[in-house]
Amino acid sequence: MDCSVFSILFLCIGNKFATSHALNITVSDSESEIKDQVFAKVIKLDSITPNQTDSSTNVVKFTCVITSGKGKGTSVHATQYAYKHNDTMPPQVHQNDKVVLGKLSAGSSTEYAFENYDRLEQIIWLLIAFVGLIVIFGGKKGLMTILSLALTCLAIFLVFIPCIMAGFNIYCSPIVICIYIIIVSYILTGGINKKSLASIIGCSGGVAFSATIYIIMERIMKLTGYYNDQTSRLKQTFMECPLDLKAIVFAMVTIGALGATMDVAMSIASSLEEIQNNKAGMTKIQIIQSGLTIGKDIMGTMTNTLILAYIGSSLITVLIYAVSNYPILQLLNKEEIIVEILQSLIGSLGMLFTIPFTTVISAYLFKSSNGNHLEKKEHLQTQLSTDEKPNKSHIISTIKIINK
Repeated sequence: MDCSVFSILFLCIGNKFATSHALNITVSDSESEIKDQVFAKVIKLDSITPNQTDSSTNVVKFTCVITSGKGKGTSVHATQYAYKHNDTMPPQVHQNDKVVLGKLSAGSSTEYAFENYDRLEQIIWLLIAFVGLIVIFGGKKGLMTILSLALTCLAIFLVFIPCIMAGFNIYCSPIVICIYIIIVSYILTGGINKKSLASIIGCSGGVAFSATIYIIMERIMKLTGYYNDQTSRLKQTFMECPLDLKAIVFAMVTIGALGATMDVAMSIASSLEEIQNNKAGMTKIQIIQSGLTIGKDIMGTMTNTLILAYIGSSLITVLIYAVSNYPILQLLNKEEIIVEILQSLIGSLGMLFTIPFTTVISAYLFKSSNGNHLEKKEHLQTQLSTDEKPNKSHIISTIKIINK
């Protein structure tokens, strides 16, 4: 509960501080576009006729009901220019489809035109299924996992993004957010104990290692941060207040590495704690050897996961260059590809560093805890053996400790 209160305070104070320093950045086209859009549901198709000026489209006129905003519940007529044989464009609307309409004002009259389909409902159902399965499989810990995920997303969108919009140091902002996410996530899902402490230290070490490697490689490779159209557009958006694109890439790499290292750190710490609890008397070296053995199994699957995730996200880019007959060396040397490769390799390196680091930290924390535990057990056993008439409370205490 204390962790939840801390999280709420962090999010509220962080968001208020960042938004109070927000720079005056506006994208007029996007603002007007969003303002003139409404969500609606198709209730009837009125007519479908060939377009007299464009033979590749049909003019679809339909009636729909606005489902949000000021005009909610209002019935309006709208038009869609549906392409007949073009898979890259939205297909023709049907009855009961949920759509996004654009308002076209001409004098005192207002017309509506189809712009896109409303796909939020499907995403919401998938999200409900995701949350439900986590709760079913995880129970109370599943609920804590959902809370942790929600707080992580809120930290990114309510604190980190506003910090960038306020012009704060982009190198420092992701570090603060990563520390917050690490501490809150582990405490909520694992509780306040030595397992969580080992995970926090191990994960922090892995993220710090990844961040350091990126800074070194960025300077050696002389990266600019301009690696695709989005970065150029972002630079133009922040024209009045210069934006360090290299720092943005640093944030991408750091936050990306956090996801991999968090999973590995908790897996190692949790496994070693379970081994230590079930096999008392293990030395630190034995605990470390067990952790490294577990880490080898984790390493194979997690490395594939990271590499495949980054390849999947950049597949379209790779295909574009591939069909352009780019020489392989020139293709791999393009900054757009280099950044993707850096993200996957640095994330993997951070994960690899996390395995032995978390193992060593866990060994020292768990061995220290077990040493105190054994001393108490030996003391009670000695006291029990020297008593002529054993005390009932001593017997119960000894049994409880031996059974742990």
